[in-house]
This record gives sequence, C-alpha cells and structure tokens, in this order.
Amino acid sequence: MQTSNSPSSVPSKSMVQSKTIWGAVLTAIASIAPLIAKSVTAYQNTGKTDLNDIAQMVVILATTALTIIGRIDASAVVYTPDGMPGANKPKN
Repeated sequence: MQTSNSPSSVPSKSMVQSKTIWGAVLTAIASIAPLIAKSVTAYQNTGKTDLNDIAQMVVILATTALTIIGRIDASAVVYTPDGMPGANKPKN
C-alpha cells in the first residue's frame, strides 16, 4: 500500500536545498571528469575521439537527469523494509 502526501502537506524547498539533487550532480561530475580528461588526452595524441567515452557520458547525464526528475516529481513517503535501518512503513 502506497502512502502519498498532498502537495499542501509536504514542505517545499528550493532545488539547491535538495541533498538528492546535489548528490546526483556531484556524482555526475565525478563520473564524467575522468572521461573528459581521457578524451581530451586521446584527441590531443591521435586527433580522434573515442565514441565509447562519449556514450558513457551520455548515459551518465541521462541517468542523472532521471534522478533529478524523479526527485522533483516525488510525492510518496519512502520507507525501508522491517528489520532494515531507516524509517519504517507508516502504521495505518
């Protein structure tokens, strides 16, 4: 059973206050930076770009965008299964 909150009962905050969004952005930067460095070095040495590196960057950016969109659209309460650390399922 899913529990959802109406928009009026959920406190709102700016995107820059969201730890989820910051985590997604910083993870994307940390993932893409080595690929960019590798691609620039390869281009300087050979004059060619590696399409695998570009494909990896596209996947990283797409999944980051999906994470951010999911956070923006989120309205349901998230809980952990019984016996796991974190908030448990609300009791009805």
